[in-house]
Amino acid sequence: MTTERPFGPVERATISEQVRDDIHRRVISGELPPGSPLPAERVLADQFSVARTSVREAIQGLVALGVIERRGNRSYIASRLPESEIAHPDGSKRSLREVLEARQVLEMVLFEMAAARATMRERTEALALARRPAPTDLEGFMIADREFHASVAGTCDNPVLVEVYGRVLDALLGTEEAAALVLGVEAGDDPTTAIAGAAAAHLRIAEAFAAQNAELMLREVARHQGPAAWQRVGRVRRAGGPQRAREAWASQRTVGS
Repeated sequence: MTTERPFGPVERATISEQVRDDIHRRVISGELPPGSPLPAERVLADQFSVARTSVREAIQGLVALGVIERRGNRSYIASRLPESEIAHPDGSKRSLREVLEARQVLEMVLFEMAAARATMRERTEALALARRPAPTDLEGFMIADREFHASVAGTCDNPVLVEVYGRVLDALLGTEEAAALVLGVEAGDDPTTAIAGAAAAHLRIAEAFAAQNAELMLREVARHQGPAAWQRVGRVRRAGGPQRAREAWASQRTVGS
């Protein structure tokens, strides 16, 4: 395909965009926590050594993103920051909060049903999966994590619930970026340790499942997918999001190879 209009040079980021991005990074890192006041435009202009018009444009951009909110003549970090989204293999987006909540609710219900209905053979097979050596890369984690959780859920004897649960797992484990976010891998983390932690949780769940100890099994499921899951995600969000997590993971794998 040809075009009569030639491509022009790529424009560099403006001063206001640089100011906006710097402030945004500090919000993501937690340096500027939700609800805290932003310094006055005059103060920011002095600190950045730029004109107040550039600061004003940067703030307007952050207001449009929902990161900053105006209260009278003052600017504040939004009390509730915009929710993170994760990419689905089909190109659509899913709210991270909604998908995590769906997984937690479905997993507790499905695993409780499985604890009551699974055959001894199914329990033994789940335990065998959990005893496999932990993977050492994101792709391996995506496969192993999905396989284990799906194997237990699949014994609940309700195909409709299993199908819905499968879609939730697809959203959470459909891309390496999403898997890194769920795992809690960020810059500075040891990815092998993070995966080993998830594998250890799987083993505790599987051992209780095989022993037909439903109470202990559900307690371990809640421990694995409850507040701990949100804490893992929170660390990555404060560190810059799933893309940075994936880059950190890749660089660490290169160093360790």
